[in-house]
Amino acid sequence: MAMLKIGQRLNTREGAVVQVERFLAAGGQGEVYEVTSDGQHFALKWYFYPTTSEQITQMEEMKKAFSLDGPFSKAPPDSRFLWPITMVSDPKERTFGYLMDLLPSKYQGLERLVLGKMRPVPNFHILCTAAIQLAESFKNLHARGLCYKDINLGGPFIDPLTGDIVICDCDNVRYNKTPGNIIFIFFAAPELIRGEGNCTSKTDWHSLAILLFYMFVRHHPLEGKRQLQINVFNELAQREFYGNKPVFLFDATDNSNQAVKGFHDSAMRNWSIYPKFLKRMFTRSFGIGLHNPDERVKESEWMSSFSRLRDSLYYCQHCKSPNFYDFEDHANGNHQSCWRCKEQSPLPMRLEIGDVTIFCTHHMKLFAHHTHQRLNFSDEIARMTQHPHKPDRWGLKNTGSEEWIVSTMEGKTLRVPTGRSLPLKHGLSIQFGSVTGRLLSK
Repeated sequence: MAMLKIGQRLNTREGAVVQVERFLAAGGQGEVYEVTSDGQHFALKWYFYPTTSEQITQMEEMKKAFSLDGPFSKAPPDSRFLWPITMVSDPKERTFGYLMDLLPSKYQGLERLVLGKMRPVPNFHILCTAAIQLAESFKNLHARGLCYKDINLGGPFIDPLTGDIVICDCDNVRYNKTPGNIIFIFFAAPELIRGEGNCTSKTDWHSLAILLFYMFVRHHPLEGKRQLQINVFNELAQREFYGNKPVFLFDATDNSNQAVKGFHDSAMRNWSIYPKFLKRMFTRSFGIGLHNPDERVKESEWMSSFSRLRDSLYYCQHCKSPNFYDFEDHANGNHQSCWRCKEQSPLPMRLEIGDVTIFCTHHMKLFAHHTHQRLNFSDEIARMTQHPHKPDRWGLKNTGSEEWIVSTMEGKTLRVPTGRSLPLKHGLSIQFGSVTGRLLSK
């Protein structure tokens, strides 16, 4: 039975009238409704009545977060957070709620992705985009001196067509070093499970790494052989696996918790798809990072890594499966075969800018990050585009604000203004402001 009635009126802390329009969902902490206020539509999270001293304490902490010096008294650190706007009062003073913007219907929770229920299924280019945005959002949150405390699959939502993300359940956000109970032990940093210290950006780094591992490997990084050896996966066992003695599923030196064929086949297959540099990031996160919070992978490193992963994406010409080219293997003289059909495939045209290589696939985009402003994925510079009358021919379109100066192998100079496209041709050098890129096909 819903806690609020349709048509019921409540008041914000500032005295504005809020009318309940319809029930949206229920969770572990309360219920969410669509409401209107002054002609605008919002979402209202309404908390369950507290029945224990622990719940009462959590309620008081939430109210403090809305105080004049609380985190919700300021603008959100990133527009992708569905930030609490204002508190809504209970006339009987038993509980309270808060307003936030409505989540657009195009977004789907990451839980659906991991369970294989997200439709349409996002491709790898979309997933890399979502990973970059997630890392950037938490980077901006942590730069404010805040921590999310409770990163898990239920918070982030993704547009499966674009990779744009929205992060919900922001009522968990607090200032660094704020004490708090662990809600999702599967995502909590080991030191928090052991009762050592408080929530900080460093504990968020661990949770973010688990979230990203779920997105790309579809498995928990600490659940392997040991989990198969017990009958009851109770809280005691969970604290042992995730807090006291955590071991990575793909640890190179400790095989006590390794992936087991016949039980973890999908995780093993997915893990094998990725280049060595990304595997090193996860190995660091769930190796030394389990025991030394300072060594965990930071958000900026994830952003660079998933940009690099996105840039290395190409498609097998035999079975059309997406592949990630491992340039380290290429440097060692190895030839890469498709992970699905095992055939070797010609590589697409590539654009080299310094030590960065971007494959010119149909969804390739170039950002300021690639040329002059590291980690800037907001300003697009170029994208692949089809010829309007010859769809089998592709070019690189200038979507930035500056004209390109192009040099051919024959010594000719071309100019490509904003909005125009450059046909792909081996050997062309493109001046992007102060840096030069070169198109290569061999």
